[in-house]
Amino acid sequence: MYRVSFAVLLGTVLFTVNACATQPHPSSPSATEPTMPTHAMFAGQPISLSDSEGRCALTYGNRPALIMDMQWPCRFSEDLQKNLRVEYFEQTPILMVERSEHLPAPSKGCKTDRQPVRLHHDRLEPAMVGRIAACGPAQWDQKAFIGMFDW
Repeated sequence: MYRVSFAVLLGTVLFTVNACATQPHPSSPSATEPTMPTHAMFAGQPISLSDSEGRCALTYGNRPALIMDMQWPCRFSEDLQKNLRVEYFEQTPILMVERSEHLPAPSKGCKTDRQPVRLHHDRLEPAMVGRIAACGPAQWDQKAFIGMFDW
């Protein structure tokens, strides 16, 4: 009886270790975000996200990079067709930069930083970062794009 129980226990442990070893870690970029949209067109100009000493940096056209209030890696929010999502309010285009990371195990939750950026009077203006307890990327409500600005 002892040998059978030990054999079943050993088999279960070996199977579990093998299954864990073959699964990607949930916080690895390939497991959470297979593609990170970091280049697009915005208001007729190329726009991109890059790493600037561990911070997310946004470059629009040939202007100097705008250092965002979030860590790298970050991404653009996308529409349902996987294009840069742009919302308009009072004829002002607004995009969203976001970053999501899994909470430590055993939690299955995430914390996501979102920072809208508008092109207002030919200047990029970032709003404050909003942190939420949700896993991105997601189709955020339009209020998340426009609500952080003073109009």
